[in-house]
Amino acid sequence: MGVKEKIAKAKKTNWVAEGISKSEVKSTIELAKISAKIEMARLEKGMTQIEFAEYMGVTQGMVSKWESREYNFTIKSLNEICEKLDLELSVCLNETSIKNEYEVIPWKKEVTKKKNPLWFKGIYGKEDIA
Repeated sequence: MGVKEKIAKAKKTNWVAEGISKSEVKSTIELAKISAKIEMARLEKGMTQIEFAEYMGVTQGMVSKWESREYNFTIKSLNEICEKLDLELSVCLNETSIKNEYEVIPWKKEVTKKKNPLWFKGIYGKEDIA
């Protein structure tokens, strides 16, 4: 029996994740996917970690952290990496049971500074509505 057949016939278990929260397991899986994608992009370019680090404008140690799942990416860092690698970052937030517990308030364009107490100066110095 080959490896693929053994994997296909393997009994499912959750002992590996016992005592670990679902969010921790999901975070680990997502981080592994991101790290693998970065490493595959580097390998497709035929670059060593040192060459790739120079291309990305970071140190070889940083590339090593990205690829070994030791780096906790921010949305900003992921967007910068994706831009350099010509990848698209797509975040998918699916609806959950929380939807049933909270009322969704639709956005109204006619909200003005006088009517909205949450009016503030935006990050670019222009006035925005919160």
